[in-house]
Amino acid sequence: MAAYTDHEELEKLKEWWKNYGTALLVGVVLGLGLLFGNKYWTRYQEDQRAAASALYAQMFKQTQAAKADQARTTGKKLIDEYGRTPYAGMAALMLARLSVEANDPAAARTHLQWAIDHATDAATIHAARLRLGQLHLANREFDAALALVREDAPGFEGEYSELKGDAYVGLGKPEDARAAYSAALKDLSGKAQARALVEMKLADIAGIKSK
Repeated sequence: MAAYTDHEELEKLKEWWKNYGTALLVGVVLGLGLLFGNKYWTRYQEDQRAAASALYAQMFKQTQAAKADQARTTGKKLIDEYGRTPYAGMAALMLARLSVEANDPAAARTHLQWAIDHATDAATIHAARLRLGQLHLANREFDAALALVREDAPGFEGEYSELKGDAYVGLGKPEDARAAYSAALKDLSGKAQARALVEMKLADIAGIKSK
């Protein structure tokens, strides 16, 4: 009886393996693949960040040494090859600065827009928005500057309020500008130089009425 039972159990095991064994093996293989794949992906990302960091350091040194052409080449290489790393957004900001210094605001806008669209960290995106806003102000594109303002921007509230105030001044809306500058002063506590500049702007529009 025991032998018969063992035989039945063996047949059941064979039948189960026939029905589910392949799926089980596939599951194990996939599980191992995900495990080693995740490790490979983590290592790959680390290697990408390390290479991008080295290029950014090189670009920074070239910029400091007034080697603008070399810095542009390095920055382009960084963005082209390591565009998904945080350093790509930082390189775009530096390329924008080099473009402004070369009196090429159109190129600066392109680099800043790239940073806004592709940067992987919020700080870089906010910095790009604020700098692009300054370019709009310089070109008297006040509505475009206002469109870049973000209300929910921890750490950048004061800068955005100042940008808003500058745009309202350009639009001939001093009351709105005063409100924006006042908000900026509240958010710029601890930033003495920035506060002093906003206070000067407030003084400049004192007594001015809307057009």
